[in-house]
Amino acid sequence: MMKIVVLTGSPHHPGTSEQLADAFVKGATEAGNEVYRFDAGRRTDEFSLIKLEDNHPGQEVAIEPNDVITNEVMPKLLAADMVVLVSSLYYYGINAALKAVIDRFYNYNHELHGGKKAITLVSGYGQEDAFASLNLYFKQLLGYMRWDKVGEVLAADSWNNQKLAKHVEEAYQLGKRVK
Repeated sequence: MMKIVVLTGSPHHPGTSEQLADAFVKGATEAGNEVYRFDAGRRTDEFSLIKLEDNHPGQEVAIEPNDVITNEVMPKLLAADMVVLVSSLYYYGINAALKAVIDRFYNYNHELHGGKKAITLVSGYGQEDAFASLNLYFKQLLGYMRWDKVGEVLAADSWNNQKLAKHVEEAYQLGKRVK
């Protein structure tokens, strides 16, 4: 059994990336894994963006005591064996809410580095080359974090319901294979 954290960014319901996440979570849960999911796009009012350290006088950003990333997400991430990053394509990159969560990794860099597996689930509308910068971002992020990418679903044609259904099944099967 693996401890899996699924981080999504889109607030759209029922969005294409949400469908990929739902399918992956279903498969991973059926395979006996423990899954925690954080839908950042729907909970942006529950977290602060980034906290600057003390060496930036006058620019400190206070983190609220009830900040969900500090109190809920980070403890799950620190204990996780696997991280699943889920986003739709937003102007050649990831959704801002997901990016805000990733930016909060900063205070936990040493604790989060290494020892985790990772999967990316991406949806969008366009040719696969439109996803090049997003895929490069994920590649660089996972390399920096020293996380081993063990799978991905790229639903570049998710505007087509029949093709999206195939990608949803692909995400489900990917989740079922995680052990």
